[in-house]
Amino acid sequence: MSDNNQIFLSYSRNDLQAVASLRAQLEQGGLSVFKDDQSIREGDQWLTRLQEAVDGCGGFVVLVGRDGVSRWIGAETQTALIRYFGPHDDAKRLPIFPILLGDTAPESLPAFLRLFQATAWNGTDRLPESLLEQIRARAIVVSEEAVFKGCPFVGLDAFKIDQARLFFGRQKETLAALACFETRNDRKAVRWLEINGNSGCGKSSLMNAGLLPLVEQGWLWPRTRIAQWLRIGPMMPGQRPVAMLAESLARFSREALHEPQEMADVRRALVQDDRALAEWLRGRKRDDTAFLLALDQFEELFTFADKGERQQFDRLLAAALGDADCPLYLISTVRADFLDRFDDLPCLIELRNRLAYPWTLPLAGDDAVRAIIGGPARLAGLDVSEVQEAMVADAHGESGALPLVENALEWLWKKPDGNRLSGRKYMDQGRLAGILSGSADALLRALDPKRQKRALELLFNLVKLDPESRQHTRRRMPREEAEAIAGGGDQGRDLVDLLSGRRDLDGGARTGPMRVITVTEEAAAANDAAGHLNKGKVSWVSLIHETLIRSKGLDDKGEPQPYWPTLWSYIEANKDRAWRYEELRLRARQWQDRKGFARLFGLAGWSRLLGYRVLAAPGSIERRYLRWSAASVLIQALLFAAVVGFLAESVYWARAHGLPLEANGTRWAYKLGVKSLPFPELVKIPAGTFAMGSERKDERPVHSVTITDPFYLAATEVTFAEYDAYWEATGRAKPSDEGWAERARSPVINVDWNDARLYANWLDAMTGAGCRLPSEAEWEYAARAGTTTEYALPAPEGSDDIAGKGLANCRGCGGEWDGKQTAPVRSFKANAWGLYDMHGNVYEWVEDCWHDGYADAPDDGRAWEDKSRECSIRVVRGGSWLSDPGGARSALRGRYYPSYRFDYIGFRVLCSSPIVGH
Repeated sequence: MSDNNQIFLSYSRNDLQAVASLRAQLEQGGLSVFKDDQSIREGDQWLTRLQEAVDGCGGFVVLVGRDGVSRWIGAETQTALIRYFGPHDDAKRLPIFPILLGDTAPESLPAFLRLFQATAWNGTDRLPESLLEQIRARAIVVSEEAVFKGCPFVGLDAFKIDQARLFFGRQKETLAALACFETRNDRKAVRWLEINGNSGCGKSSLMNAGLLPLVEQGWLWPRTRIAQWLRIGPMMPGQRPVAMLAESLARFSREALHEPQEMADVRRALVQDDRALAEWLRGRKRDDTAFLLALDQFEELFTFADKGERQQFDRLLAAALGDADCPLYLISTVRADFLDRFDDLPCLIELRNRLAYPWTLPLAGDDAVRAIIGGPARLAGLDVSEVQEAMVADAHGESGALPLVENALEWLWKKPDGNRLSGRKYMDQGRLAGILSGSADALLRALDPKRQKRALELLFNLVKLDPESRQHTRRRMPREEAEAIAGGGDQGRDLVDLLSGRRDLDGGARTGPMRVITVTEEAAAANDAAGHLNKGKVSWVSLIHETLIRSKGLDDKGEPQPYWPTLWSYIEANKDRAWRYEELRLRARQWQDRKGFARLFGLAGWSRLLGYRVLAAPGSIERRYLRWSAASVLIQALLFAAVVGFLAESVYWARAHGLPLEANGTRWAYKLGVKSLPFPELVKIPAGTFAMGSERKDERPVHSVTITDPFYLAATEVTFAEYDAYWEATGRAKPSDEGWAERARSPVINVDWNDARLYANWLDAMTGAGCRLPSEAEWEYAARAGTTTEYALPAPEGSDDIAGKGLANCRGCGGEWDGKQTAPVRSFKANAWGLYDMHGNVYEWVEDCWHDGYADAPDDGRAWEDKSRECSIRVVRGGSWLSDPGGARSALRGRYYPSYRFDYIGFRVLCSSPIVGH
């Protein structure tokens, strides 16, 4: 029965002495106190009884001590919060009064309870009279303390888990969604909460910053009787959802369970057995503990995932959710316009009907938008009175308004007017839509015209077009493809970094709030030709939010009203090209699914090739398809005699250069421009004279060497990306990268002297640039770069000590890879002539035979061979990640048998002329 004069007292049984004092003081103050231990007992109906008790009270006092807000307190607090956030009328809200016992910090409270003014109390003294008066008056006291430093708004990004305290306006929805889970005996079991809604309504934010923090604090206990929750994810399905699941499980195992697990091992099990996920979880379950898988952007299973991986993911997840002994629960977010695609998941659709609760996140109402604006502002001590109501009016009824609001707030915060967000600036910039389009346009205007066009072209390629121009959607692509569209090389990489907010135009940290793309990483999870799993990461690029490509509706003339007109206009102007690209994309994927000789059919003919040739990005499936198509058309056009002549010339070329016949394929693909190859970047080294050697053993006597002609030396050691092109072309043995990260950018290792010579021969044959291994003299001349000190760093003065200075990769040099592994090339400063890693990282093979010192050494820079006998020992230079700093000096020499292969030896190449076109 309702008693609005009664105060509900929530507490932990470990704080009974303080509870008694608190209750006595409240009653002495004329208040009636309800304690749950008097009338509520645990049983099938206890949660209903609890709700009735809280609903019948006029105030809620929660005493938070060393146990925090868990189990019973959490259940009671949830019920109280529902009464607070549920009514629209403030007079009907339940006042909540947190009291912190002892040294309990306000930061220990769940984000929802931090909204209310908390009172510290030692458990024995008199309560503050102001608190008693507030309780008697049933006054809702909101915390006004400004405790947040920095920008309290997230812009176009979704909220992250660690931003829960900034997540306002959706508390009612969060509690409602949390209440959907159910495993009590008298209720229909719900182990899968599916949050669906329109793009921009805040699904990801609700899951990350609303639900997940509360679940981890045990707030599902009332309906599941499980107190401890272990979170897996959040993860997105991506192109390879099984691999992403394996990566999430491996990370979870290391961080939460402290069980080292290799992602490749987990993935292998998931691929081989449909019940592997269920068995993996069952083998790690504990009493009173469950696993929660957070799966964001579920629609990627329909739009982006590889078909085979999607089917296996469907079977794995369904088997785990359907196993009553497997303690797995699932929260997923999915766009509402993809709900009709669940037929693609035949196993999960049955579980969805039986164990899932499809829950639609509604649009944020006006009061919610006010809280979204005002809540974070209050924490940061900001005055939003000039902009709040204008933003609420602009966001009213707009399905994608929340990211626009956050973007506008972030933009205004970057242009402060004291502690106030300026209403004049908001209006002058064009309100919500104007701030988005103006910021995006300003980002483009800062680029020169050529880069503007490349930026728009990249953004255009990140869009999946709606034929009727009503609801374009995002498309993800590999970063390598995005960089190629953005100009390729350093230019493409810099433009992608700029558009993603990783740097400004001067290469420094971003100074403005706007970024239009986001870069994420996923497990590569691809198999090589031998069927072995390649480790590593693949970076993906996508638009930061679909608001950039959406319209808020039609105007009075029936025309769209895009949020960013510039990009919308570019899309409209290039629609025809987009349809051709969609056709090319479909044909390329159909071709990719074919095996063996079947790939010779369905290729494009001359007419289509001409229309497709500018559409495919380097490295893409479409580019591969076009290469095959072009080769097919060319072969059909050649006369038999020309084919015979071509084959004869190819045989002659291969024999003349000591290469296998199959190397011709790469040679001609490169020469015809069908295929680009990652050749080393060369730096011109001027002619000159220098003093070679030192007074140390094997390095004396110091002698003068004159380099009469300039030459070109690779700026870095030959990388795996460069060496792999040679390996693919010639079929030579593929060296191991030891499983270290960033294979493509790392120096090639585990190659002997002959491997290095053969690569240089192949490079020379491909380019005609006169490529070979450098001599000792040429190498040291280039390493010194005009210095006479022990080391050529820091350039250009040189130094006699690099220990601990972070200038090179060696044991004790002060870098993050010291004594552990190779560093990606260009990780350290170049010397004065633009050469990287001449000190440390890997030893480098040179042409010379080994001699004990420089007596009678050539003085003109030639390689010092041993004409009297076969050279049994060769020279390495430069030190390695395993060497101490002394082993990385400019003059340091090393000796190794030419057949040795180690993970600390690589090489770089010298050419007599530049590589044309590179």
